[in-house]
Amino acid sequence: MRMRGLVCSVFLAIIMGAVFFQTSWAANEPKIGYFDIQTILDKSRWGQQAIQEFNSRKNKVKADIDVKAKQFQTLRDEFEKKAPMLDEAAKTKKAKELLEKQQQGEKALMDSNAELNKLSNDLTAPIVDKILKIVADIGKKEKYDFIFEVSKGGIVYAKDEYNLTNRIIDELNKSAPTK
Repeated sequence: MRMRGLVCSVFLAIIMGAVFFQTSWAANEPKIGYFDIQTILDKSRWGQQAIQEFNSRKNKVKADIDVKAKQFQTLRDEFEKKAPMLDEAAKTKKAKELLEKQQQGEKALMDSNAELNKLSNDLTAPIVDKILKIVADIGKKEKYDFIFEVSKGGIVYAKDEYNLTNRIIDELNKSAPTK
């Protein structure tokens, strides 16, 4: 993950360096915009609907987990009360049953977290796709040179003429080791 961040930072620095040091921009400053995708998700109707649906499901899952946690707590309390009266074999058996219940509860919690993560992705992916399409359309129609997303800091839209990817690939290929 750190390597990816470093590569992105280097790439961004190369692009920015190329952009700001081109003499053709001396008379024509670039048109740059930005947006905050989280604010859009929080404030748009579509985003608010997704948040409501997610929260509704999250509350149901939390209620289920709370019931299971309460059941486990009751079993544990009963075990602790009765433990002094039980022989070693019965204690061992009850402790094992309690451990199995705990593991089942932890698995249920992990499964529900995975389910909620998937639901979040399923609900937001089409919204994010639409947002990116809108940003690209605005960029083209209003002749922006670059549009950045605030929290990610990455380029969301840029004119093709500023894309150095193929040039960098060509240069890298020239210096690649031969086998």
